[in-house]
Amino acid sequence: MKTPFIVVDGLDGCGKGTQILLFDERARLEERGKFLFTREPGGVPLATEIRYLFKSDLGMQASAMTQSLLMWASRRAYLEGSVWPALEKGTPVLSDRGDDSTLAYQVYAKQAPELEAEFWRMRKLIFEDRAPTLYIIIDVPAAVARERSLADKTHMSQFDRMPIEWFENVKKGFAAFANALPDQVVIIDGNRPPKEVHEDFYRVVGNACGW
Repeated sequence: MKTPFIVVDGLDGCGKGTQILLFDERARLEERGKFLFTREPGGVPLATEIRYLFKSDLGMQASAMTQSLLMWASRRAYLEGSVWPALEKGTPVLSDRGDDSTLAYQVYAKQAPELEAEFWRMRKLIFEDRAPTLYIIIDVPAAVARERSLADKTHMSQFDRMPIEWFENVKKGFAAFANALPDQVVIIDGNRPPKEVHEDFYRVVGNACGW
């Protein structure tokens, strides 16, 4: 069985961070073995530096093309320096965000349809033949995501202050990604209590890991 490389994604405010934390706690308790928990952009020093740049005022003001290229550069660095070495050792990987976010945020939210074909070409170039084996998208209504994001004062970013139309466009981007790769994407209803979402999340990851 191929070592799982799982991306967990969704709108800001969808609850993905909570679900990763709940999974980590339960997997440790049930002694399910070692996992690499990482995130995009980030995971290795170079990608983390790109993350800081991306979230700066300069990065936020950059064009869709520039932001997209920053994300692909960061992604390649985290693959080479963290993800692929873990997979080669047989360690499953759970990544907080992935390339589906690039389609959602840099193409759909930034309203740059001219970049959609380039997205799929870059995806093939950057991942080679080692793309994620599974994407879990935690789906919530755009209005719910925005309300949750604005309520979370400790982790608020400039993305969280965007108008509802921004969140709706991001949601369309995730839907487009899921439609393009239906066999690799599982959508979980996140508009429920966290413990209910967790049961579905844990089952999906467990199935991917062969439990």
